[in-house]
Amino acid sequence: MLLRVLFPQPYIVEVSKLRQQLDEAHFAWATAWKRRQLDYTIENIRFTHDPDWNKRLFSLQAAHDGKTWFWGTMHVVAGWGVMSI
Repeated sequence: MLLRVLFPQPYIVEVSKLRQQLDEAHFAWATAWKRRQLDYTIENIRFTHDPDWNKRLFSLQAAHDGKTWFWGTMHVVAGWGVMSI
């Protein structure tokens, strides 16, 4: 009797019906989405090689190496900031 009060039978049936409807709607959407994705093809995009890529001002490699004046200055400023703490 106590379990029937906590978990009424009609409520559980309604939840399972709603879940089944949601699953069916999601399956229909996923199937349609996959069908639309077949229309698109991914092309191999190639970029030209830049021989000075690590010497550019805002290059991540230049930031790591610190070989440009900008990143060398930033390394000094950051070091000075750490030392002042």
